[in-house]
Amino acid sequence: MVRRLTLGLIGAGEVAQLIHLPILRQLSDRFDVVSIYDPSPSVARAVGHHWKVPRIHTEIESFFADRVFDAVMILSPDQYHAEHARKAFSAGLHVFLEKPACLTEDEFNSLNLDFERADCVGMVGYMRCYAPAFQKARTLLPGLGPIRHVHIRDVICEGPWFFGQVAPVVVPDGDISTDLLTSGRQARKDALISVCGMDASPSLLRGYEVLTGLGIHAFSAMRVLLGSPKRVLAAHFGGTGTEINIWFDYGTFMASYECLIDDVARFESSIEVLSNTQRLQLRYNTPYIRNLPAGVTFQETVGAENRVTEYGPYYQDPFNAELVAFHDAVVTGAPLADSFSNALADLTLCRQIIEAAKATMSPL
Repeated sequence: MVRRLTLGLIGAGEVAQLIHLPILRQLSDRFDVVSIYDPSPSVARAVGHHWKVPRIHTEIESFFADRVFDAVMILSPDQYHAEHARKAFSAGLHVFLEKPACLTEDEFNSLNLDFERADCVGMVGYMRCYAPAFQKARTLLPGLGPIRHVHIRDVICEGPWFFGQVAPVVVPDGDISTDLLTSGRQARKDALISVCGMDASPSLLRGYEVLTGLGIHAFSAMRVLLGSPKRVLAAHFGGTGTEINIWFDYGTFMASYECLIDDVARFESSIEVLSNTQRLQLRYNTPYIRNLPAGVTFQETVGAENRVTEYGPYYQDPFNAELVAFHDAVVTGAPLADSFSNALADLTLCRQIIEAAKATMSPL
């Protein structure tokens, strides 16, 4: 019989309501959500009652003091990730931490010390690395010849267009304290400026938010598949910060990343790895609609022969797959696809991208 893991949720916003709570309900043989915290009393009550969570908190201190869980899932805004994860590790709790793990390298280095001192499982929510299509691509990659180029693409419409037609989201009824809102915004601004600089343009600051909010999914998957690049060759951010092009140096080949967030209703996210005669392409769909298919294409051309093999479609939701992996890591000690500490490499890469973009913008 599978052991159920008691779970406390920190943050009851959009991601909790639309993604994690429905999947935790699907995985009720593995998880028992027993407590929830949100600083908005209206959100905490509505979400807690809807999902029949027995303990509802609007103060983070009372949430941790009323410890009735083995693990926490941290779904709070990015600027609180380090604070909330540090409290959890210090309390000896297992931690699922939504991406980005933190907003800066300094924040994560400090947090990682707490993780290393704790005898707990720590997992960053890089769900693309747990998708069945990704796992299939990993098994196919060694069959490629020497890599010549990698093309990574995130050309998307953001979540509200999709989930606005599917499910309502409970939002705060003006009941979060002004002090908390002000301090949260300031903490986020301070983190962005610490990476981008006091003189950073609004487009660069917005670009860093896109890197840590969307791009970091692609960068972590790229790292798990290929390792970290040697350096960032160049980076360019468009006028809104949501048009991004980046070129990475892997020594024997180059990887390019293309990002565009607009209002055209589609989600084109992929990783394509090219050798001289082979092509491996991994495709993801929007995470805001449950169980949309993902797939892998392997193409090989030898002489007059051209062979295209499709794997999938895979319908297991990547968020489902990552939560199963988290449960198994806590309950059975199963290895994760990526270690908690490796999240530092992704934050380092985001900073290097900003530095490369600033160098491009600087006058000679």
